[in-house]
Amino acid sequence: MATSNVTRRSLVKGAALGAASLGVAAGAGAALADEAAGYKDPSSWVRATQNVEWDEEHDIVVVGYGMAGTTAYVEAVEIDPNVDIVIYDSSDEENAGGQAVASGQCVIFPEPNDIETFRTYMRAMNEPNPVPEEDFEWLTTQFSSDIEWIQGALEPAGYEVGYSGGGALRYGTLLVEFPDLVGADFVGATGHFRKKDGGVPFENGGCWNGMAAAAEVRGAKPNYSHRVVCLVQDAVTRRVDGVGVQTPDGSVIYVKANKGVLLCTGGYEGDAQMYRDFNGGSTIYNAGSPYVVGDGVKMQMAIGAKMWHMDNHTMSCGMFHGIKVPDFDTCFIRQFYMVQGSWMEVAADGTRYYDEARSYQRQHMKYYDHGSYVDVPIGRMQPVHIVFDDACRQAQPMVNNWIGWPVSCRNPYDWSADNSVEVEKGWIVKADTIEELAELIGKDPENLRAEVDHFNEMVEAGADADFGRDISTMAKIETPPFYAIEEFPAMPACSGGARRNIKGEVLNWDDEPIENLYSAGELGSLVSNLYQNGTYLHEAICSARAAVDTMLGGHADLHPTEGAGVSEPWAEAEDGDYPVEVVGLHDPYTVIFTIKDKQLVGIALGDGKENMFMTEDQFNELADEIVSQQTMGVDIIAGATVDSQAIIGGLMTAFGKKTS
Repeated sequence: MATSNVTRRSLVKGAALGAASLGVAAGAGAALADEAAGYKDPSSWVRATQNVEWDEEHDIVVVGYGMAGTTAYVEAVEIDPNVDIVIYDSSDEENAGGQAVASGQCVIFPEPNDIETFRTYMRAMNEPNPVPEEDFEWLTTQFSSDIEWIQGALEPAGYEVGYSGGGALRYGTLLVEFPDLVGADFVGATGHFRKKDGGVPFENGGCWNGMAAAAEVRGAKPNYSHRVVCLVQDAVTRRVDGVGVQTPDGSVIYVKANKGVLLCTGGYEGDAQMYRDFNGGSTIYNAGSPYVVGDGVKMQMAIGAKMWHMDNHTMSCGMFHGIKVPDFDTCFIRQFYMVQGSWMEVAADGTRYYDEARSYQRQHMKYYDHGSYVDVPIGRMQPVHIVFDDACRQAQPMVNNWIGWPVSCRNPYDWSADNSVEVEKGWIVKADTIEELAELIGKDPENLRAEVDHFNEMVEAGADADFGRDISTMAKIETPPFYAIEEFPAMPACSGGARRNIKGEVLNWDDEPIENLYSAGELGSLVSNLYQNGTYLHEAICSARAAVDTMLGGHADLHPTEGAGVSEPWAEAEDGDYPVEVVGLHDPYTVIFTIKDKQLVGIALGDGKENMFMTEDQFNELADEIVSQQTMGVDIIAGATVDSQAIIGGLMTAFGKKTS
């Protein structure tokens, strides 16, 4: 188990510790607890090392146990089975998984031989907010090259990577969200994680379930109901030395991280004030985990990290149509596929405002307008209501049953097929007439009556003259009683946070790493504008692995970043042996590369081979793969990540190829 070297004081201290040397407020305990629900005083999210006594000490502290946090644990023990890693998550065990549980359970896999087409598509999605090319090439390469690592991670836990057609992953099954963009014809697959031997494709929470099982079969024991409420930073060196953790009894303990703090806390979907401040919406609700409330963002802001993507041009994951009810902290998502057409959406004035029946969810709530993809307008039309009659009420649930926290958490709500239960609960407003319904939902009765009559006239005429809604999706709203549900913009994900480099290091405003602080996943994501299905979950995997590789002595920037068809560094080398000293997980050793006729024909061990962490069999497996394929872009050896990267880095050193 990877949590053996724990030092814990018997006395759990109170938190009345000043932080004058950092210029922040004193009173960590109660102050941190009070400020945890907001970010009125960002200084409460950081404390000075000089004013802290440590209660526990570990190699790595992982904050958050979603897709990034679970992946981080798997990667860490694959590199070093004896690593001392502790995980804190603010949720209780029943509600674990973060936004990964509420997501659509897709992971994007572009075909390696078509990587440049995929990059063209991704660049088009990023406009007008491109990301640095080094970051972009690294991430897209990871998307196309780590399938075997993922499969290896899942296999001991009884999970596998599949695709929507069933069976093993293959290229070609894919949802391309933005077909009008250049490069949208790239070859790839939309994968999911499922249980082997008959697992359900795209099960609720399936991707997180799989990676969490992969972590736990390797010994992960997350500390649930433990909320990290501050970073602990040295007042002089600015190194992040650890974290403050609010325990279930409300006290705060301080935990030292010798190799790094990894923030995997997700975005700020659960903090309505942050939505107002960064996105401008008066009321935007969270469609995901109620525990994702921007804690990582708040800590990064407090420590002076360089924030980006706080308000993406198209809101990235989109403004879904949320249905908020008193019994749940987060939103249901309105039904995507209405089988009966006697319904419409109306804005504040009681009139329709767009074609409400399109499958916008296939573009994460965007539509193509005047040459660009833009958000559906629900965010600027509040209050919005869906109005429908009894025929529509009986035809299908008014919410979907596969995305959104209330239906995808471990204790999901089962919305009734005919909505009768929800009518009785008062979640759906009911009235005998349209005019009475208008009064109940705060609309002008004459306006709403006129709009319903106009809608019905267009149904009779066989065309939506206002917004071009497909007439096959329309039916007269005429069967009483009549119903309404208020709809809000609901965000399943946002990518705002501090910028990180490809090593997972969090950067300050001078683009320098903040020592010992790392992030992964949605927090500070590279998603900068439009969002392609499967990107967030896969980025969480790649970025978590990179951060852990760096913390444990690897070189995440040496992961292959070259496009298809680029010659390898030995292509112009003269015949001969090229010895290079490399440093893996332990002390240095020599690797000898042999060139003949512009080909790499041998990789052998020289002096110091006893210092190598990987076994000789593993070394030979990696060497044979590189030589047989004549490329550095091979998969690393499971359980020997750092040494694999060191050897690949040795190739670059031997033949003078830079890694930028």
